[in-house]
Amino acid sequence: MSLDDGRYVLGKPEYYLPLPHLGMALERIGLDPDGDYSPSKENLQKIMLAHIMTVPYETLDSCDYMRKVDFAPEYLFEKFVLNRRGGYCYEINGFLQAILEGLGYECYPLSGRLLFGRTVFGPMSHRTTVVTIDGKRYLCDVGYGAGCAEGPVDIDDPGIQDILGYRFSIRHHDGAQFGDITLVKHADDGTESDFYCVYLYPHTLYEFIASNERAQLSDRRVVRLRTETGSIVVDGTVFRRKVGKEVYEEEITSYPQFYKILTEEFNMIVPRWSFSETWPREMAFDEAKCRIEAAR
Repeated sequence: MSLDDGRYVLGKPEYYLPLPHLGMALERIGLDPDGDYSPSKENLQKIMLAHIMTVPYETLDSCDYMRKVDFAPEYLFEKFVLNRRGGYCYEINGFLQAILEGLGYECYPLSGRLLFGRTVFGPMSHRTTVVTIDGKRYLCDVGYGAGCAEGPVDIDDPGIQDILGYRFSIRHHDGAQFGDITLVKHADDGTESDFYCVYLYPHTLYEFIASNERAQLSDRRVVRLRTETGSIVVDGTVFRRKVGKEVYEEEITSYPQFYKILTEEFNMIVPRWSFSETWPREMAFDEAKCRIEAAR
C-alpha cells in the first residue's frame, strides 16, 4: 500500500503553505523581486549567497527571549521579513526552501547528523535541503552558521568542488547509521573535515518538530552574518568583526550596547523584552533608554 494514494493526510498542513509574499521575501535577502531567478545552478548560487549575507544565523529566541521557535512559512515571514531577524537551521533553511519553491525550484528537506570533524556523532539535529535542477541534485545549506559551502554542492560529483574559493566534496556510503552522504571540507594543507551526514530520502516537515524542540534547549547566544569583507559574530558576550584575516573583538557589557550591535550591525528589529540573565532585565524592557544609550 502506498502512502501517497490519498488514504493519509500530512499533519501540520500550515507547514506546507507558501510564503505570504514572495516579493517581500526576495527583498529581505537583497534581491530584486522582479528579477529572473528561474531554476538554474547560477541563479541558485545567487540566491544562496544573497541569503547568507542578509539573514543571520542566530539563537536569540532560545537564549534571550525564551520564545518557541517554529518553522511554518507564515512564522518565518513575520520573523525574517517583518522583523528582519534570523534563526538557526530549521528556520533559515526552511526560509530558503520556501523562497525556492515560490520560484519554481524542485526541492525537499533533509535531516542531518552534525559532526564538526568529531569521531563521535550525536542525534539527528540539522536541517538542510536538496534541490534538483535538470536532473542534477544539489546539497544546499544556508543554516549551518559558519564555514559551510556558500553555494550548491553537486551530490553526484565524485571530485572536489570549488565553492566560492573553498573546496568541498560529497562522500557516499552505505546509508546505515552514518546516513547516505557526508559533506566534507578540504583545507589548503590537505586535511579533511566532516561537516555532517544526511539521509537522502525526502523528509516531511512534520519529522523536524521533535528535533526542533530539542534545538530550542540551547542556551548559547550566537548571532553570525557573512559580510563582504569577512563576518560579524556575537558569541556569548563578545562581538567579533573579521576583516580578511584580521579579527577585532569587543566585550558586550550591557543590553544597550547589545541593542546597538543588533540594530546597527545586523540591521535587526529587536523584540521589546528579554528574559536573559546576562544583563539586567529591566534595561531590556526600556526600549527608549536602549535607543538613547546606544546612540551615545
